[in-house]
Amino acid sequence: MEFNERKQKIINYLKTYGLISNNEAQSLTNAHRNTTASDFKKLTEEKILISIGKGKGTKYQLSENLIFSNEDIISIFENKEKRKLEQYFKNRNRKKIFFNTTSDAAINANFTFSDIITDKFAKLKDRIEETRKSLSNAERKRKKEKLVIDLSWASSNIEGNTYSILETETLIKFNETAKGKSFKEAQMILNHKSTIEFIREEANFQNLNKHKVLELHQILTRNLDVNTGFREHLVAISNSSFVPCDNKFQIISFFDNILKKINNLKTPLEKTVAVNLLIAYLQPFSDGNKRTSRMLGNAILLSYGFLPISFLHTPKEDYIKAILYFYEKQNPNYFKQLFLNELNSSFSLY
Repeated sequence: MEFNERKQKIINYLKTYGLISNNEAQSLTNAHRNTTASDFKKLTEEKILISIGKGKGTKYQLSENLIFSNEDIISIFENKEKRKLEQYFKNRNRKKIFFNTTSDAAINANFTFSDIITDKFAKLKDRIEETRKSLSNAERKRKKEKLVIDLSWASSNIEGNTYSILETETLIKFNETAKGKSFKEAQMILNHKSTIEFIREEANFQNLNKHKVLELHQILTRNLDVNTGFREHLVAISNSSFVPCDNKFQIISFFDNILKKINNLKTPLEKTVAVNLLIAYLQPFSDGNKRTSRMLGNAILLSYGFLPISFLHTPKEDYIKAILYFYEKQNPNYFKQLFLNELNSSFSLY
């Protein structure tokens, strides 16, 4: 098979599935791994494709499906800042960072984006509608199912769940649990599925309130032996020097301030980034805080007519570093950069 034929096969595949890996391209074109790597090199040089991820996890997508360019994304958190972040986390004995001394900086962090990025995000809504109209009912259904599987797996994986994505698909589609896995792991995944259904039925998260957040947290932690409601004890965060608030009344007060802050932000993009970071920072519940923050972010996006994100293509270690960097430095920029990457992937996939 000649290069042009392989190229067209890859492009046609991407128009349907959004992303492709080297292994998938090999199977698609019957080409050797080195040939496929060379094809991807040519296609990225021609700016037909862009790469996402690194190493064995690298995947490719069509440049025409990009919402945000590489320049847009790099501008959020430049390489020199990334090197500072890496250097910061090499220190395993970082000084303790306490909630009481950082809460003002956290809630007043800069969650805004440049006018260029904000405009591109606003136009995304029209592009989503145009793409939806071009899809058959069967394609829409397939994409919705893929979203539920990808999101449930990726969010659970961040929390240490050991289900594979294939096992997650079998569980969600056929309610079949994986051998050798615990009940709680299966329940965590199914709770994500239930939460997505709840968000779609509830539909309106443009303005957050305490009742909606508590209900969403309850669904996410159902049958997992997690106390619902606001915690009354101190929690420790693995691999972090951050010490969260330990006073229930102070937690509730700051929680109310978070909701007020998010509801007053101008764009769904700002609101989504802020809720992801601030709910995780406060740790208002005894468990399930990051899960709640991620699903609340998706609830906001869906309420405004945008696509949710799965964090499927964000390496787990990068997500954790971005969250910890906000806990300890109140710097949201690395997370903002990862978030734009995920929005690009989401548009291609779902």
